[in-house]
Amino acid sequence: MRILISTIIRNREAHVSRWANQLCALTKLNPDIEFDLSVFENDSTDNTKQLLAEHEELLLNHFSSVLVETQDLNWPYFNSIKEEERVSFLARARNFTIDVIEELEGLEQYSKIVCIEPDIDFDPVELSQLLYTTDDIASGYSILPGSSNWIYDCWATRVHQMDEEFAGPSLPDMPDRLDVASTFNCFCVYNAIPFIKGLRFSGTNPLTNRWDCDTTNICLLFRRSGYNKIGLYNIPVVHCS
Repeated sequence: MRILISTIIRNREAHVSRWANQLCALTKLNPDIEFDLSVFENDSTDNTKQLLAEHEELLLNHFSSVLVETQDLNWPYFNSIKEEERVSFLARARNFTIDVIEELEGLEQYSKIVCIEPDIDFDPVELSQLLYTTDDIASGYSILPGSSNWIYDCWATRVHQMDEEFAGPSLPDMPDRLDVASTFNCFCVYNAIPFIKGLRFSGTNPLTNRWDCDTTNICLLFRRSGYNKIGLYNIPVVHCS
């Protein structure tokens, strides 16, 4: 099996080292998988660009190929808010990590594409389970440091297609796997076939034709195309920012 890991990053200098080391640990734990890495950084005003360059040799020792693209595009910076312009830029950034590989080598070589955010702390042993599921989309659940009752990424996590955000269950009542309409939660594994067929992240909800969370929209596009096995797993991912 061959997997493409996708990361978008901006102004995350405090997290680059942990991100790189966790990715390397993930590859070491799964020697039967060939991993490639595609990273898109833009407009950082801290040392993110420099730190990515400093960690590239480490990453090259653990990945079959590593592509790190850094650009200054003068895109506006947003915090974690619900904003139409923000989800449009996020979708464009995520798509860049996929499209650049499609142009260089093609996506047909991949079984799965995994989006991993740069500012999370996770157990590579536990999250490795998600690489082997038969789900079309699979994720753990995200929490903030010191939190244990409610999902952090509640806008992207929806049990039903027409929900506007996550409505439960609370984390203490989470089953091992919950069937959901959409998920992301900072570590998300996608069946590569829909991307090979041309599906991409979008700022527009395909059901309502209004702007919505980009990582919800891709799940709804998967579902509309018949890839509707989406699982939220009882595996924690700590969002550190």
